[in-house]
Formats: sequence, C-alpha cells, structure tokens
Amino acid sequence: GVQQTILFFSQEDVPVSMGILLDLSGSMRGKIEQVNKAAAAFIHANNPQDQVFLIGFNEDVELLQDFTGDIDEIADALENTVVMGSTAIYDAVYLGVQKAHTGTNPKKAIVLITDGVDRESYYTLDDMVSKVQESDVQVFVVGFLDPIKNKGLFSGWSKTVPEKARDALVRIAEETGGKAFFPNQVSEIHTIVSEIASALRNQYSIGYFSSNGARDGSFRRVKIEIAGADAAGNKLRHRRGYYAPKADVTQKLERSSD
Repeated sequence: GVQQTILFFSQEDVPVSMGILLDLSGSMRGKIEQVNKAAAAFIHANNPQDQVFLIGFNEDVELLQDFTGDIDEIADALENTVVMGSTAIYDAVYLGVQKAHTGTNPKKAIVLITDGVDRESYYTLDDMVSKVQESDVQVFVVGFLDPIKNKGLFSGWSKTVPEKARDALVRIAEETGGKAFFPNQVSEIHTIVSEIASALRNQYSIGYFSSNGARDGSFRRVKIEIAGADAAGNKLRHRRGYYAPKADVTQKLERSSD
C-alpha cells in the first residue's frame, strides 16, 4: 500500500533455468505424442544458454532428466515417457519449483502440462501456493481440462470439478507472474509453447529497496501499474508479492541483550 521508488529497470534476454513438468497419467495417452513434439519445439525456441530439466508425474513424481543444455538429452527423455496411473499435480509443482530454484541462471521458470484434476498429492493447494510465493520461479500452465458446462437455474453456487481445477491452475500461475492456458484442442499446444518461449525471452526486470525495513517474514503484496496515454491497451503480468526476510536468531539475541 506504499508507493516505492524504482531503482532498477531493464529489458533483456537472459538464460533461464527451466523445468518442464509433464503429466504422464493414463488420461494423457491420446495427447502425449503431440505434447512431446511441442515440448521439444519449445526447448529449441529458447535461449541456447538455457538449462532445462524434465519431470514426469502421475501419482508419483520422477526427475526424468536433470539440468542440461543438450537438447538431444531432453528429446530422448521425452521419447521414453510412459503414460499410466493417476495425477499428483501439486506435488509435481512443489518439487519442480524446488528443483528450478537450484538452477544457476538468473531467471527461473517451470512449464506445467496436464489434463487432470489433482487426486494423489501429499501437498495441498495452499501448501503449493505458499511455495511458489516464496520462490522466484515463474510458472506457466497448459491445462487440457474438460469443458465447463453452463449451469442450470437450480444448480446452486457450488463449483464443478473442472471449475475448481481451472481456478487452482490460474492461481498458481498468476501468483508468479506466469500465465495459464486452457486449449480446446491438443493441436493448440504448439502455438501456446511458442507464446511461452516468447514471453520468457521478452520480460522486464524492475527493482526497488522496500521502505518497510521490518525483517518479519511477512508476505508483502506488490502492485504494478503502467502509466501513460496508452496504458489501458496493455495487459501486465507480474509476481503478486514476496516474503520479507526474517531476522536470524543471533540478531534477535543481540537486540534483546542491548
């Protein structure tokens, strides 16, 4: 709620430490071939200095390929995927964010491709949202969800399963400044991954030192607005906030003894 002074601003194409999180549950059987081709094309479209890892998930989450700059290694891992089982989306995102955070490149992101509703995760949606809020990893989502049907007059206000799934995926992406896509056909994924690749290579960095110096570990909401005559014609996506650092125990003891 307090205006801040911008001290750093740039636009640059910097390398990304990035993960592809691929749903390998049984319901992906009819989609996996096109998804794999699109994922391979997506990697080719990125910065040659990017490092990429691949996670496959059904009810379990498995690192199929560790960080690599070798496109052929990712392509081999994609070709060897097997679809079966149920879906643990939140676990995959939680662990994918952890993995991306260990990357050495300045920008970090994950791309989640799924067609399901979470059914098997140990982590809850709130656990996972807290994880993405405290990280610097941008999340993009491609969700092949069942269409949301028009509700009848007496259907009540409760949300359907596809609606809840869509809301969860949108929430994950928007908290990180990413975007959620919901294609009607699998063939649309090629256009979507091109858009994600373009977005990762065309971003602005804005920096400031917070005027709130309290090291209390609280979540600080961030709001960014575009000024100028043509501002209304632009859509802005950005990280919704961050957790302030916490004072360590030593500092607390020193203050309490003064």
